[in-house]
Amino acid sequence: MIKKSIYILLAVLSGGLFSWLNVPAGWLLGSMFAEMISSFFIIKIYLPNKLFKIALALIGANIGLMLRPEQFLNYQALLFPFLLTLLITIIGGVLLGKFLKHFSNLNSNTAFFCCLPGGASEVIALSHKYGANEQIVAAFHTTRITLFVLVIPLVVGLNAPFIHTNASNGFPLTQALWAILTLLAIMLATLFLSQRLQFPGSSLLFAIGLGFLAYLLFPTIEVPVVVTGVAQAIMGAIIGIRFDKESLLQLKSIGAISAVTLFIYFIVSLGLATIFFVLTPIDWFTSLLGIVPAGAAEMASTAATLKMDAAMVATFQMARVLALLILLPFLIRMFAKSTNTEVQ
Repeated sequence: MIKKSIYILLAVLSGGLFSWLNVPAGWLLGSMFAEMISSFFIIKIYLPNKLFKIALALIGANIGLMLRPEQFLNYQALLFPFLLTLLITIIGGVLLGKFLKHFSNLNSNTAFFCCLPGGASEVIALSHKYGANEQIVAAFHTTRITLFVLVIPLVVGLNAPFIHTNASNGFPLTQALWAILTLLAIMLATLFLSQRLQFPGSSLLFAIGLGFLAYLLFPTIEVPVVVTGVAQAIMGAIIGIRFDKESLLQLKSIGAISAVTLFIYFIVSLGLATIFFVLTPIDWFTSLLGIVPAGAAEMASTAATLKMDAAMVATFQMARVLALLILLPFLIRMFAKSTNTEVQ
């Protein structure tokens, strides 16, 4: 318990340092860098899954408090471009799986599950049932998410207008305490609801909804930057610790083709963001955060930090994951081998 507390404290301090240095999405990236170094060279700490849900709830609540009713009017016109990019994303994932199978020593099911674009936990869990190498699938998805979460916020932050806000926000103490109490209430309600209605992204979705409701009831409420920064740092710590030597060794066993596949994955994601940008009035950086197959909370929290449309980003990210999980049984039936006797 003491080691875990020290680990989290160091993650928060690292995130705060990056934020103080004006690094875009500094809370998230700083904690990730620090804990990746810890995982590789010092010690690997396993944190409870509930901690990630708490961070999701706090970040989602902050996004909900930033949401305004008029924003929903824009979403209907974005439906077709989103569905088009979603279709290309899924087709691209299947084709990348075939590409990885052709140029590596992996069996077809392992390559297929490695390249599915989202729902990492569910995809990893299902992969073993279909004879895939679960360790390699987990390493591939962990590396993909880590790569995207490290690179995308930095790319967006260095190019999009960045509004630096003092950590204290100049808040009166009573206003800050009221905001924190509201966040705690939303967090507890979110954990309660997500425990009883479980689906991918449930914690984030409930938190955004409850945060928006809180805004409607208390429209003047504003959250100190440092509070959501700490939540981002905790999330970054959890992501950073998952990427370790074992993941690299698993990818090394595949060969250089794993790096090539991840690079293609990244380039395709940039192309998808460009397609969405061309077909909609949304700027390219918001399109990138919303369309790239990475974590909903990570991309949405980056958007919130940079004063972009975090609710839209979260909506698109969660919709992609839910759509993939709905289509997953059909994709497995069409492209995965029925036998579970294959080995790597």
